[in-house]
Amino acid sequence: MAITIDLKQKAVLITGGTRGLGRAMGLEFARAGASVFLTHRWGSTDEEELIADFTKEGLDAPHILEADVSDGEATRELLGIVRERAGELHTIVSNVAFSKVVNELSDLKKKTLDLSLSYSAWPLVDLVQASEEVFGRYPRYVIGVSSDGGEVCHAGYDFAGASKAVLETLIRYLSLRLKEHGTRVNALRPGFLDTDSSRATFGSENVDRLAEERPGLFLDPRGVARTAVGIASGCFDAVTGQVIVVDEGWSHVSPMSLVAGVGLPGAFPEGESS
Repeated sequence: MAITIDLKQKAVLITGGTRGLGRAMGLEFARAGASVFLTHRWGSTDEEELIADFTKEGLDAPHILEADVSDGEATRELLGIVRERAGELHTIVSNVAFSKVVNELSDLKKKTLDLSLSYSAWPLVDLVQASEEVFGRYPRYVIGVSSDGGEVCHAGYDFAGASKAVLETLIRYLSLRLKEHGTRVNALRPGFLDTDSSRATFGSENVDRLAEERPGLFLDPRGVARTAVGIASGCFDAVTGQVIVVDEGWSHVSPMSLVAGVGLPGAFPEGESS
């Protein structure tokens, strides 16, 4: 029997949801019937173009809101708007990440680490706490978007990697604290994605070269987005406090295997990644 996911009229908040993976997740939640709230900061998106992405597929337009997730007061104002428009909050996806690229040892400064944590790790906790304050209850699902940077060293990724390690630790502890409230808390750890953020961090030339040298390495964001929808669908309620790797198997491939041409996973054909 096929499993049908129906999130009709369920409010889903995705921070950093107007570009890249955030946008892909917004579209997938909308396809499942959810009422989607997307945040951005600093006028970082063309709202008309974003709305067109939804309406051309016959989907309800998302609620697009500007919010600085590092500002606790702004977060509570944001959730107040969600309450006014939707009445409840079913799922939070904490997707915002911001860190300075580290080029040399002297770039490592505590204040810069604090800034990275305030955008890339702490908002997960602040959103959960603010939800209880504003709605009187916690959301049913909380998802934090992570990366392998806490375990694997990428050039210039020092602060981002440290922040993702903190994020994943907080997710484990939050899952235990919120279990009695019926809330499921998990992390998504996507593999490589060709996004504006990736290009800003690693350089467009490097991204293009890697895509050419290792076909299939860069994921279709829709596969990651569908995983997020699955987590919030009720089908995986036995799963909480977990870091879910979504990379089509690339994290299992050693450098030697790449040299030998062994075990190179390609992208799944359209429609087979869900």
